[in-house]
Amino acid sequence: MMTSNRRPRWFFYPAWVALSAISIPIAGAIAWALVSQVEQVVGGMIQVGGHTRITEDYLSSYILLLVLGLLAGFLQYLLLRRHLPRMGWWIAATTLGLLLGLVGGRLLFSTLHSTLDSMWFGILMTVVTGGSMGLVQWLVLRRRVRHAAWWILANVLGWGVVGWGAATLSNQMVVPAVGILLVPGIATSIALWLLLDQLPRREGSRRNSPPNRSLEPTH
Repeated sequence: MMTSNRRPRWFFYPAWVALSAISIPIAGAIAWALVSQVEQVVGGMIQVGGHTRITEDYLSSYILLLVLGLLAGFLQYLLLRRHLPRMGWWIAATTLGLLLGLVGGRLLFSTLHSTLDSMWFGILMTVVTGGSMGLVQWLVLRRRVRHAAWWILANVLGWGVVGWGAATLSNQMVVPAVGILLVPGIATSIALWLLLDQLPRREGSRRNSPPNRSLEPTH
């Protein structure tokens, strides 16, 4: 499918929110199944750096973010490729950004765990993860749209709200918990509305646009 310079139609944005949100529980289910299979092979405990770790606790975050990055990145790519050129790197950027965020979060834990309580540290972890993903995705966007830094801010705010919700809502509050999953998609859809609809586009994103007839020589 050829890339178009058309502004996205109205259904692009609810589709973005829906696909971004449903990718989270789907990735969670896939990750749980994969971790269960790994436990059957290596057992409930593994050795990491000379320390004994619980297999599920140690691997679940990595596998979850790996699956989430691949799944969410692919679903978002299907939407973005209609409006921006050469977006194949989006899937890799989404996955790499999430994994880098997890590594960065665990490094922060090793230095700050004694000074922050569990609630604030959980919020910090989601902010770091969302910001890391947004930063790596920004590397793909910045050559295709102007003012792409809005994308980083949208991810930081969206995933920060997820961290706050996870830290403060009880497991019995199903409706608010489900609503929290919509926040990153809503935040990034607003950023996309600005980048693709309201703000000027880069010339490179117009490469596949029809030529301007007014510039053609007359005979």
